[in-house]
Amino acid sequence: MTDSIPEKIVPSVSIDLAGRVARIEKLTAAETGQITLRISGGQKGESPAGPLTLSEEQLIELLYKASLSGVISKDFIGKLREKIEI
Repeated sequence: MTDSIPEKIVPSVSIDLAGRVARIEKLTAAETGQITLRISGGQKGESPAGPLTLSEEQLIELLYKASLSGVISKDFIGKLREKIEI
């Protein structure tokens, strides 16, 4: 009998880009516990490939969904406001 390693659930959100997908994932470094974000894009159902290209409106939608779901923190939003003087 073999023990299986439980699959880690990665908090993420995505938006549909007409056959493509843009995604933000919240990752925790195993060594340090530091939270990092991975932003990726690609064809639906495939691994991310190449750079992610978004319009400003698409980026706003992706960040909005990430903030609602907790993928990015309220602290992140506060620091973003400070940096761009919203």
